[in-house]
Amino acid sequence: MADEPNDSTANRPRPVRPQPPRPEVSVEPLRPRQETTSSVLPRLATGLWTCTAVLVFALAVVIALNWEAVLSGVETAVSQQDSTASAADIRNTASATLFSSGAAGSVLVLLGFVALNLLRGAATSSKVLMGAVGILTVGAAVTFSTFVSDASALLGGVLLWGPFVVAAAAAAATVIALLPRRHSSR
Repeated sequence: MADEPNDSTANRPRPVRPQPPRPEVSVEPLRPRQETTSSVLPRLATGLWTCTAVLVFALAVVIALNWEAVLSGVETAVSQQDSTASAADIRNTASATLFSSGAAGSVLVLLGFVALNLLRGAATSSKVLMGAVGILTVGAAVTFSTFVSDASALLGGVLLWGPFVVAAAAAAATVIALLPRRHSSR
């Protein structure tokens, strides 16, 4: 038993050492934080895109209320492209053209709102998405105007100039959304 310590102090708790005082530390950022100023541009872009959405909806309502007249105008344009097609094929093509145009317009409007929302959070891909959606919306509106050009006599020609107003509103919203934002340092 010579190897075992016979010390009764081995089981006693050690005295508590006082904690050293905490040093005064201050951390400065390497770069000053950039805060965006309250710019009117995001609200203006959202307002213009909302105007685009309302115009697309208004055109859809005009088409729905005057379905047969618009459909016959599109049928005329389709029959001029393919004079050998049957009446049923022409009607189906005209209907599909109007429905797919409406679906594409709806998707593009929704994607525009998604892109604007991403732009507020400064997501990296948001500018690319907004630019692509803006270009596609302008192209879709101009293309749609060619589809309904033979039905342009309705309600003062709303189907003649309406798609171009949609294109202009979408282009303005896109350009304003993509303008660089000013930063101010605190």
